[in-house]
Amino acid sequence: MALGPFATAADLTTRMGRELNDVEQSQATRLLADASNLIRMTAGYQQISRVSNDIVTLRGSGTPVLRLPQRPVRDVTAVAGLTVAVWWWDGGEQLIRCDGWVWMGPVTVTYSHGFDVDDIAYQVAASVACDAVKRTLNNPELIRQRSIDDYSETLADARASLMTGEQDTIRQAFGVKSWGVTS
Repeated sequence: MALGPFATAADLTTRMGRELNDVEQSQATRLLADASNLIRMTAGYQQISRVSNDIVTLRGSGTPVLRLPQRPVRDVTAVAGLTVAVWWWDGGEQLIRCDGWVWMGPVTVTYSHGFDVDDIAYQVAASVACDAVKRTLNNPELIRQRSIDDYSETLADARASLMTGEQDTIRQAFGVKSWGVTS
């Protein structure tokens, strides 16, 4: 499933405080998508964007507890082959077997997860994506430092990456220590 960028070219224009030129406009959507993918990677491969009725097959944990990989979990609608009487969703990220059995083999779950566009956490991701793209657009030659006589200027790294502070912000906003099955 292809997930879109957290921000649009219009959002970028607003945050930059100026109109994008034709070259920048043509690059904006791709750069925002790239920055959004970097954010998802930094967030432990969380999709972040709202996804309804996602179907995922997980490896059974051999325990009565199964952790769903994407957060926040909005609801769980089905576990293939099982009635709702034998499993319980804890309202967070865990499915619990309540029939005395453990999760074994492949477990296919249908659930909804992620943030809506107007959620604060989603807006944090949009802001970080725009900041990463602004650096690239403001420094397309990827100049690290320039000097003229006694004047010297060091520029932010404009490569397709997130700065340390941005990585920390994303990890704090989406704080996933691990994903998948836990025991």
